Amino acid sequence: MTPMPDLTDTVAAAAVVARTSRRPPGRREALLAAALDVIRRVGTSASMDEMAAEAGITKPVLYRYFRDRDGLITALADQFADVLVARLQLALRDAARATQTDADGVIHRAIESYVGFIEEDPALYGFLTQHAPPEHPALIAVIERVAGAIAGVIRDNFTAQGFDPRPAVTFAHGIVGMVHLAGASWARNRDISREELVDDLTALVSRGLTGAATPLQPR
Repeated sequence: MTPMPDLTDTVAAAAVVARTSRRPPGRREALLAAALDVIRRVGTSASMDEMAAEAGITKPVLYRYFRDRDGLITALADQFADVLVARLQLALRDAARATQTDADGVIHRAIESYVGFIEEDPALYGFLTQHAPPEHPALIAVIERVAGAIAGVIRDNFTAQGFDPRPAVTFAHGIVGMVHLAGASWARNRDISREELVDDLTALVSRGLTGAATPLQPR
């Protein structure tokens, strides 16, 4: 006789879907807001127990929405990326219009926007960088989205100046990685001013890009 298939996982999955479909709209967003309140008040040591208490629920209920701590970190990183990418795209678009082919101006505006975001919400940034290592999928997703926005500007700028745009994606990831790590260190130590940090990073990126750019060869 053919053995009956084990339906335990299927039944459990169906139960999760059923519970999810009955959840009030906006409930997940409200729990995220409660988690953010705790992170901003407590700092990087904020726990799932504290976040659940802030929302007036138990930790198992919180896990129904975010699966585990990694699920919560991913949701917070997504929200972080949504706001940061929107701000970066606006800053890059405005800078590109104002400076046209001035790469330094565009780079300065992008770095200033990124560092400004860190300064406005240092607790969230610290929580994400401390609990999501560089290889964490949530952090990788943030970097990919931010680098994608910057790569487009570098590509357009290089093309306008007659440089080969091929390295745009590589350069964009290098810029984001550098600003991300320097920004995380600055958020912890605040050993220089925001303006000094932005100027130092802009100088390093600008001079590096100028030296690394290769003129297009006539076909």
